[in-house]
Amino acid sequence: MNLLITIFGGMLLTALLYAVGRLFRLTNFWAAVSAAGLPGTAYLFYAFARWPGLDVVTMHVVAYPTVALLFYLLYERKPGKDLDLHWAPKLLIGFFVVLTVLLGSFVYVAVNGLPLAIAQIILPNAKGKILHTGFAGVVEHGEDAAHGIAQQRDIGARLARLGWSVEVVGLEALRQDRSDEIKVLLSKDGAGVRGQHLSFSLHRPGQEVQPVRFMREVSPGDYRGSVVLPAQGIWVASITIAVQGARPIILEHDFGHE
Repeated sequence: MNLLITIFGGMLLTALLYAVGRLFRLTNFWAAVSAAGLPGTAYLFYAFARWPGLDVVTMHVVAYPTVALLFYLLYERKPGKDLDLHWAPKLLIGFFVVLTVLLGSFVYVAVNGLPLAIAQIILPNAKGKILHTGFAGVVEHGEDAAHGIAQQRDIGARLARLGWSVEVVGLEALRQDRSDEIKVLLSKDGAGVRGQHLSFSLHRPGQEVQPVRFMREVSPGDYRGSVVLPAQGIWVASITIAVQGARPIILEHDFGHE
């Protein structure tokens, strides 16, 4: 589920639940408690089923009670009496509202990247270009990073020696919570390369690889597999080609959606 929906949609739902509670004659206290508790509990069940990370869960746990507390303090007085709220609670509420909006925006940009319309405004020479503004994970700058670059060059050289051409189709069409098919076209001199063992996996940049799935060969050189994208954002697809008598060839393709 989109972070904007769970954060800001949940905050709006909290406000609506508070209004419904007051409409049904709940006291100010219990209207605020139910308004924060219902969406908060529902989100925790969702988070445990599809764990998004402790930072994301913390923002939601803070956001909903903040809205409920805001309404509780604003309508603490009985009808007909002047509202005289001290400046300290006002400042505290404003701080948490601004903090929630900022953290929600930062996490959204980290996972999905800047929205294209905003990126083309604030980034130089961005119009008409393909932009990748999401968080790319932890990037190593030591010896391992140099090994990674050398490994990519080695893979290209090995494919050239074998005379193989690899084309991956379907990654950009993947959508969350929906089974889609990707295919890998493996050819040599225009003809499909048969009888190879291919597998693929998905992972976030800088994170561990998800479980490996094997691909089936539907026709000479045409290997396919079904994929369910766990969540939106930027992903890396790792495709492994088992080469008999040699190290496997591992190809990585990054893709992402808002």
